[in-house]
Amino acid sequence: MPDLTFLMNADPPGATNQFYALARQYFTAAGSTVVDAPSKGQTLEGVFTKLKSLNTPQKTINIVSHAIGFGAIEGPITLADQAAGRIMTIADDLQDALANKSLAPPGPGIITDKTRIVLYGCDVGRSLNFLKLLSGLFGNPGELLAPRRLSVFKLDGSTVKYRQAQSWTLVQKARLIPAGASTPTGGWPAYRTQFVKDAVVKFARIAIQAELDGEKHLKNMLDAAASSATDAMASTFFLEENIDILPTATQTAKQAADSVKPIANGDPVTAIPQSTAQVDDTTVVTTISGADAYPANTAKTKYSITVVLLAQVIDQDVTIAEGPGYARVTSSKERAPSPGPKPTGGGATSGGGASDDPNAFAEDLRALLDELLADGAAQADVDAILAAVPQGDATEDIVTDVPDEPPVPDDLASLALSPNPPEEVA
Repeated sequence: MPDLTFLMNADPPGATNQFYALARQYFTAAGSTVVDAPSKGQTLEGVFTKLKSLNTPQKTINIVSHAIGFGAIEGPITLADQAAGRIMTIADDLQDALANKSLAPPGPGIITDKTRIVLYGCDVGRSLNFLKLLSGLFGNPGELLAPRRLSVFKLDGSTVKYRQAQSWTLVQKARLIPAGASTPTGGWPAYRTQFVKDAVVKFARIAIQAELDGEKHLKNMLDAAASSATDAMASTFFLEENIDILPTATQTAKQAADSVKPIANGDPVTAIPQSTAQVDDTTVVTTISGADAYPANTAKTKYSITVVLLAQVIDQDVTIAEGPGYARVTSSKERAPSPGPKPTGGGATSGGGASDDPNAFAEDLRALLDELLADGAAQADVDAILAAVPQGDATEDIVTDVPDEPPVPDDLASLALSPNPPEEVA
């Protein structure tokens, strides 16, 4: 059975970030059945309705959604939420939906202990609570996996590849680029220098615990990543996320800002990274609160919180398994890691028998490894078998005359803490 892939939205007309368009090309080429979002965007209720209409046990369900590490994915839970202006789902929404039973899961005949749900978006895998709640809303599939880093669909010649980006986040009380300007105040060189300086202060403590010369190595790593980075999407880039805080009822804007409770872009980290190279947003948590808010206009009728990320694309295949790239929750016995779908070219694959299905071998291998685990095989032995399987496709690493397009990361700019849509990012 082909994977089933839901796109939670589409790219706005003229958008430079073709996240959904490239994702569609990627999954189509990998032989997945892609379900496009309705014109107003997809909801989890819409996903459940489609699954119920198919009325068959699902093996792998992919959900492609803009998401951020502060615990949110694009797309509200119900159609009623969407009609009320909601554009995202946060952990509180999932908690309410489960408590109020406002959305029935697809059912045990569709979501089983063999079902694997994989999210493709940014950072949301850093919140285990969010993943557990989402798994519960689906009816507790065999496993649910979500990325712990920025997600990137990268066009390489005619083939789209899925990548992740390492990132370092700073909270700032100003926009990266002021309104009406094309560069940061003082220019890019000065901004890069100050960003690296502030990032070293924030991340150095963990780097020193990882290595004796950790602070020096960290600065070198950040200098290299920032050396040519701008807000344009490339192998390294700066990404701005603005969280708009709008008053409700009788609140003033300042009261609304002051009421924002602390929220983190990940669960507490207890393990020390093995090297400075691993020191990033997955090992150092960023917390924001009302104290980080600043007036977003001269009338002070709106407040914002700005976070700026320095990101660097990791140009390696992403293994869909618990680790630095993905987090996992499960309700069944341990399963073998999945290498994820493998594109075979720039266009759709042909249908037909198993020999024409690029996912057929992966599914058979995964079933065999699951059976070995169930029979008592050691996880390390199963991982070794998987590691020995060739990855990629026949055209990988071949230089062509077609220039590379810049990678396109998931850059949803604003998580509105109210049901209002986020601002555009330059």
